[in-house]
Amino acid sequence: MLPRPARFRQLPSLALTIRTTTSSPQFRQCSSSSTSRPLKVAIIGSGPSGFYTASRILGSLPRDTPDGGNVEVHMYERLPTPYGLVRYGVAPDHPEVKNCQHKFDELSSDPRFKFFGNVLLSSQPSSSTTTSTPSSALSPYTYPHSVRVSFDDILPYYSTLILTYGASLSNPLSSVNGSSSSSNPLENVLPALGFVSWYNSHPAFSELPINLKGIEEVSIVGQGNVALDVARILLKPIDQLEKTDLSNEVLDVLAQSTIRKVRVVGRRGPGQVAFTTKEFREMLQIPSLSYHGVEKALMEEAKAMVGNERMKKRLLGLMEKPTVNQDGDKVFELDFLKSPKEFVPSPGTHKVGEVEWNINQLLSSTPSTPTPPRSQDSAVPTPTGVIARPTGETVRNRADMVVESVGYRSEPLSGEERGEGWVLPFDEKRGRVRNVSGRVVDEQGVVVPGIYAAGWAARGPVGVIASTMHDAYSLSDLLLDDHFSSPTSTSATPLNPNPEEGIPEALIRAQQRGGIVVDLEGWKRIDEAEKQRAKELGNGKEREKFRRVEEMLAVLQ
Repeated sequence: MLPRPARFRQLPSLALTIRTTTSSPQFRQCSSSSTSRPLKVAIIGSGPSGFYTASRILGSLPRDTPDGGNVEVHMYERLPTPYGLVRYGVAPDHPEVKNCQHKFDELSSDPRFKFFGNVLLSSQPSSSTTTSTPSSALSPYTYPHSVRVSFDDILPYYSTLILTYGASLSNPLSSVNGSSSSSNPLENVLPALGFVSWYNSHPAFSELPINLKGIEEVSIVGQGNVALDVARILLKPIDQLEKTDLSNEVLDVLAQSTIRKVRVVGRRGPGQVAFTTKEFREMLQIPSLSYHGVEKALMEEAKAMVGNERMKKRLLGLMEKPTVNQDGDKVFELDFLKSPKEFVPSPGTHKVGEVEWNINQLLSSTPSTPTPPRSQDSAVPTPTGVIARPTGETVRNRADMVVESVGYRSEPLSGEERGEGWVLPFDEKRGRVRNVSGRVVDEQGVVVPGIYAAGWAARGPVGVIASTMHDAYSLSDLLLDDHFSSPTSTSATPLNPNPEEGIPEALIRAQQRGGIVVDLEGWKRIDEAEKQRAKELGNGKEREKFRRVEEMLAVLQ
C-alpha cells in the first residue's frame, strides 16, 4: 500500500507557480514503444463536461496501444443517474440538446471506464453518517441515500483528479428583502435553479411545494436563456408538453396553472439581453400568446449601441415587432432598466404580491468611469462599455410569483466541515474551482499536482453544450500533454505516480454495509425502468422519470 498523499494544506511545497497560456497545448501521441507511467483518472461529476472529458481521454489512447492499455477512467456522481445538466437542466421541450447523452453511452462499451453513481464525496471520513452538502432554505436536501466516502479514501487510487461537477447553487439576491436567499424569504419567490430542477425531476427539488393555482402574474428577474426557458414552460399549452420527459406529477401542476402574464425583467437595455434569437423566436411561436414589443425610444438606443453586430441586430429586429393574438389569453412582456429592490408581500400574508424595482440608466464605461464591482443581482460581470446605475426612482409591479434567474455558481466539494481532511481550492467570490487554464491552483497561483477542472466548475456557468465540449477537449489535451509528453515537468506532477490498483476499498466496504453504488449496469436498469413506466402509462412519452432516489434504488434491490 502506498502512503496517503499529503493533504491539500501541505501541497504548495510540492508545486511551482503556473505560467498562464492563451491556449492548451495539443496532445502529442506517444509512440507504440512507450512505457509511460499509468494514467488513472477520477472524474467528479457526470454531466456533459465530465463525459466529454472521459471520451476525449480514452479516444486519444486506443486500447490496442501500450499507453491505451495503461489508462483507466472512473467517474463519480452523487445521484444514481448520469448526465447532470442534460437530464436536470436542459428544457424538456428541447430534446435535440440531449443528444449528447450518446457520448456517455458510448463510454459504457469501453472496459477502461467505470461509473460510480450514488456516491457523495466530501472532506469528512467515510465513516461519517452526517456528511452535509451546501444547501439553501429552498432545498436542504443532503442526499441521504448516497454512499459517503472522503477524498482521503479515494485519492491514493488515482494519478489524476478532474473536477467537472458543474454549478449546482444559485447566485444569491440576499440584499433584496423577501428574496429566496434573504433572512426572511417570501412564499412563491424561488431561484430559477429550483424551479428548473423541480420540473426536470431532480430529487433534491422534487418536493418543492409548487402550486400555480391562483397565480396570474409572474416576474422573472434576469434575461438569459434560462429565464426564457422558465417563461416558456409557464406559458406553453399543456398539450405541447405532454410528450416531453416532464413527469406526470409536474404536468398535473402545470395543467392547473392560472398564469396569464409573464414579465421577464433585466437591469440593462434591449441591446444587452443574454438570451439568444432561437430562444426568443420560440417564445413568439407559443399559441394564444401576445407580445407587445419594446418601447420605441429604448429600441432606438439599443440599435445605436449594437451598431453592425449582425446577430444582435437580428434579435433586436424580432424584439421590436409586437405579436398580438386577439384570441389569446396570455401575455409575455420584456421589461428593461430595472433591478429588484424589494419583494413585497400581499397584505396579511407571507406570499409575494408585488416587486419594487429600482429604475436604472445606462452609462458608458470609460477610464474616468470605472466599472463597478459585480453586484449580487447580476448573473455575469457587467460587460465593458455599458453599465447600469440606479436613478433613485422606483416603481412597483404586481407579482404573484417571482423567479430569480440571475445565474448559477459551483459549490465547494469539501463540504461545510473544512477543518479536517482534503480541502478543494475554491474561489468563494466567483463561485468556482480556483484554476488557471484548467490546472487547479491555490490562492498564490501555485499548481496543485495532478488536479484539473473543466466546464462550469472551472469557468463559471457560461456557454452551451458545444462550448462545454470544446472546453472539455482542450482540458483533456492539456492533461494528456502534461502526463505523457512532458512527464518530467514539475507542472505535470501526478497525485500518485503509481496509483493503487482496482477501485477504492471504501466503496467496497460501503457496499458491504448495505450501501448501493450504482454502476453502468445499475444505471441501465434504472433507464429501462423509466422507459417501461412510460409504456405502461401509454402517454407516448419516451420515459417517465423517477423523481426520488429511493424509487431509483428500489429498481436495483
